[in-house]
Amino acid sequence: MRTTYKHLVSVLIMIGLFNSCTDTVDVDVPNGGSRLVVEASINWEKGTSGQTQTIKLSESTAFFDANPDVPITGASVVVTRDDDGLQFIFEDQNNGDYVTTNFEPEIDQSYTLEIEYNGQTYTATETLMSVTEINDIEQTLEGDGDEEEIQLKVFFDDPANIDNYYLGEFNSSVNTLLTLSALSDQFTDGNENFIEFDNEDLVAEATVDISIYGISESYYNFISILIDQSESDGGGPFQTTPVQLKGNCINLNNPDEEVLGYFRLSEVVRTNYTIN
Repeated sequence: MRTTYKHLVSVLIMIGLFNSCTDTVDVDVPNGGSRLVVEASINWEKGTSGQTQTIKLSESTAFFDANPDVPITGASVVVTRDDDGLQFIFEDQNNGDYVTTNFEPEIDQSYTLEIEYNGQTYTATETLMSVTEINDIEQTLEGDGDEEEIQLKVFFDDPANIDNYYLGEFNSSVNTLLTLSALSDQFTDGNENFIEFDNEDLVAEATVDISIYGISESYYNFISILIDQSESDGGGPFQTTPVQLKGNCINLNNPDEEVLGYFRLSEVVRTNYTIN
């Protein structure tokens, strides 16, 4: 499954606002108030130390508000490696970014994020997942006539006898929006797998930045639902009502609080491809 990245945080907000269905003619969009938005993707690129990492915190605004999300400053952000209790302090940059320069990534290791903000404590736990190298990229033409478009297949080996999940991220020079694709090895375990990318605007000499991440099963389930619901945008008044979608960040003081975003740790392999 894949989708173009169209303000996925906004999709999350819409899901939180519209989690019930009623028969109405004139609908007033409810304003559920601001939400804490946690953008905490710890990405360890192959061949690098992975020491410098950034977590972004903000408060959401109303869906139709012209103002962007408001950066959060003054929070305490710590990630702990669970096996030995080693802590990594993310320093406040006073713009919503929290940065550490001494992170120690370890494959299959569990880490816990803790955020203290406005007297509340938020936490999430995830495992850093591995990914294999990219073997090859295949370019083909799909469709006929006016519907013909360029498609890329990114191939990589899937480790056998292990449940693996992947996220593909594609950023082309002809489109400023990211395209995301999630993949499970449920039916292809131990074989060469591939993730697809196509775009009707791709032409010769266009470039595509490609990133393949190893992700956990829980994040795969989360991002797959989010991709499906973002693709259903614009389905008209009778489209299926989005299901409630929650990330893994929890307010220990108020577990019922809705927190947007996800704490994820991934090994990632990156490359660049030029359309020919």
